[in-house]
Amino acid sequence: MLTANYRVGGWPSPMATLHVVETAQDLRECAEWVWDHQGQYLGLDSETNARDPWEPAFRLRTVQFANLDTAWFVPAHGGTSPDETGTWSWAQCVSRLIRGHEKWVCHYAEADERFIDRGLPDNPVRWNDRDPHFSDSQTVLAMYDPRTVTTFSKKDRIHPAIPRRRGLKDNSTRLLSRTLADAELALHTRFRELARETPGVRGNMSQADLARWGFEHIPLDDPTFRLYAGLDPIFALRLFELCRIELEHQGRWPRAQAALREQWMIDRATYQGLPVDGPYAKWLDGELAQVIADRSPLLAHYGIGPSGLGPAVGRALVGLGYPEQEKWDKEVIQDIIGKADTYLDAVRRTVDVVPIEQTARVQNVRDLATAIRDVRKAGKYQTNWVKPMLWTLEHADGAMHPSMRGIGAVTTRMTCQKTMTAGPLHSAPKGDKRIRGAVRAPEGYAVVTADFRQAEPTVMAARSGDLDYLRDLQAGDINSILASLVYGDVYDPAQGKSAGTAHYTMRQACKFAWLAWCYGAGGPKIDKLLGVHTGVEDQWRARYPVFAAYRDRLNHEQVIELDSGHRVPLWDRFWVTDSGELQLRTNDWGRPKLSRLGLNADTQGTQADLLKVSMHRIQAWGWAWALRFFVHDEILLIVPAWMASAAAEMLQRAMTITYRGVVIECEATIEGRTWQPQPKEFRLEELPELEDA
Repeated sequence: MLTANYRVGGWPSPMATLHVVETAQDLRECAEWVWDHQGQYLGLDSETNARDPWEPAFRLRTVQFANLDTAWFVPAHGGTSPDETGTWSWAQCVSRLIRGHEKWVCHYAEADERFIDRGLPDNPVRWNDRDPHFSDSQTVLAMYDPRTVTTFSKKDRIHPAIPRRRGLKDNSTRLLSRTLADAELALHTRFRELARETPGVRGNMSQADLARWGFEHIPLDDPTFRLYAGLDPIFALRLFELCRIELEHQGRWPRAQAALREQWMIDRATYQGLPVDGPYAKWLDGELAQVIADRSPLLAHYGIGPSGLGPAVGRALVGLGYPEQEKWDKEVIQDIIGKADTYLDAVRRTVDVVPIEQTARVQNVRDLATAIRDVRKAGKYQTNWVKPMLWTLEHADGAMHPSMRGIGAVTTRMTCQKTMTAGPLHSAPKGDKRIRGAVRAPEGYAVVTADFRQAEPTVMAARSGDLDYLRDLQAGDINSILASLVYGDVYDPAQGKSAGTAHYTMRQACKFAWLAWCYGAGGPKIDKLLGVHTGVEDQWRARYPVFAAYRDRLNHEQVIELDSGHRVPLWDRFWVTDSGELQLRTNDWGRPKLSRLGLNADTQGTQADLLKVSMHRIQAWGWAWALRFFVHDEILLIVPAWMASAAAEMLQRAMTITYRGVVIECEATIEGRTWQPQPKEFRLEELPELEDA
C-alpha cells in the first residue's frame, strides 16, 4: 500500500493523507478503517470511463473513501497485485464494503449512486433505506447558501454577481481552499499531455472531450490522477460538514435532514426511470424530421440551414425588406408573421389597388418566417425530448433517467436537467400529451398520477388569510369572477370555458393578468394585458384588500420565511459591490427598492413544501418503491396493474393536505399503460413554444 501526505489547506486541517489500495491486504485494511467509522458520515466518490452509467461500454474504474483528512484510492475491479481476495471477487469486496457502511456523502450523489450501483455487483446501494445511504452535499449547500441555486436568467432582474455555481470545485475553493481546483487543473493538463503522446488522438480536442477521453484512458497509477481522485471525497465531506455545523447553529438541521431524504427519494425514483415506448418515440421523431425536411428547400433557397438558425436568417429577411434586428429570436419571428398576416388580410378586404410586387414581398417574408419558426420548433422538440429517448432505446436500458434536484431553485422547487437519457421533463407543458404519451409502463403495470387542484391560488389564500379571496376561490371559478369584475356584463360566465368564444378569451386574459399582478406586474401593464383603461389593479385591491396588503408586505421583505424552515431570499432587492458585499438596491430618492418576487417566493416555496410533505407520507406508508417522477405539483407512480386502484387511493390521501385550515385537494388518475393517451396524428401548430437557446 502506498501512503502519502499532502498539504491541502482549509478547514478543519491543512493536511491530508492518501492511501492507495493495491493488494487484498490493503483492501482489508481499508475495510477495517471504514468499519472503525461506523455511524459517521464518510465521503465517497467514483471515477469512470463514461459520462453516463447507461452507456454500453460504461465501466467503473475507481472508488474513493474519505473522512475529513484521510482518503483511500481503490481500483473497482482489482488491484495491481495478484493476491487472492478469498471467496469473493475484488469487485464484490468493494461492493460489500460500500453496502456495509450506512452514511456516505457525495456532491451530486445521484451520479455516484448510479455509477456505483451499475458498476459493481451485489447491489452496493441500499435503495430501500429510509434515511439516505448516500447524502448529497449539494442539498445542504443549497440551504447554507441559496445563491448557489439562484437563476442566472436576466429576465428575473437579479444582479449578475449574486448567483453562484453549485459545483464542488467552485464552492470548495470559495469556502475551504483552492487545492481541489488546482488538482483538477493539473489533471486536465496531464490529460492533454497523454493525448499528445497517444498516436491517433487529437491533442487539440475541446475541454469536454479531453476530460471524457482522459478519465477513460489515464492509467490508474498516475500520481496526478490518484491525488485528484483522493481529494474529491475529502472536500465533499468537508463542505457537507461545514454546512451541517452552520445549519445546526441556525436550528435548521432537522429541515436539512428532511431535504436529504427528499433528494434520496428522488434519486431512487429517477434511477428506476421512465420506460419509453419505442415505436411511438420513433414515430414522433419521424414526424418532426418530416417537418424539417418539408421546410428545408425554402430555407436553402435563402442560404439558411435546416436548423433555421444562424446569421443567414437576418441576411435573408433584411434582403426581403424587413428592418435589421438585434437578434432574430422567436418573438421577432412571430412578430414578423403577425404583421404580415395583418397586411395580407387588409389586402384581401380592401377595394384599393395594392402593388402586386409589394404583396408578393410580404408573402415571401411571411413564408420564410413561418418556415424558420416551424423548423426551430420541430428541431428543439427533437433535441430537447425525443433524441434522448432514442438514445436510451438504442444504447441504454430503454428508460429515461432525468437528473433532478430536490432544491433546484432559490424558491426550493425541484428542477429537472437534460441528460443523455432524458430531456428537461419539467419544461414539457402539462397539456402536451406527446412527451407524456411516450412514457409506457412495462407489461402488467400501470401509470398512476395525481396533482394538486388549484394549488397556486389555494396556497395564496391560505398564506394571506384573505377570506374574500378564499370564498371566491371555493365558489368554483375564480378566473370567471375576475373576468366579471374587469369586463362587467360584457362577459358571460356561462361561455367562459367555451374555447373560441370572446368570453373564453376574456377569461384567459384575466387568468394570465391576475397571476402577472400577483407576481409583480404593475397596474399599467395589467391594463394593457386586459385591453382596458379603467385601473383594474384598484378594482382588485378593493375586492381583496387583505390579499393585496399581504402581497405588498412580502415585497418589503428581504427573505421569505416558509413554514417548513426554508428561507427564500428576494435577490431582486440586492446588488453586489466591487468588493463582493451585498447591498440593498435604492431608487432615485435613496429609498430601498421593493421586490417583485415576494408572493412568487412565498407561493412557489410553499407549493414545493406541500409536494414534499406528500412524498414523506408516501414513504412512511411503504410506497416509495413506486415513485418515478415529480412535476412541480404532480407525482407519478408505476405499479403492478392489480395494485393501481390501491395506489391511486393512497396517492390521493397523500396529496390531500389541510394547510392553515384550508384543504388543498388532489385528483388521482389511473392513466393506464402510458402517462397520457398517445396522439394519433401529428399537428405542428400544437407544439408548445420553446425558449430560444
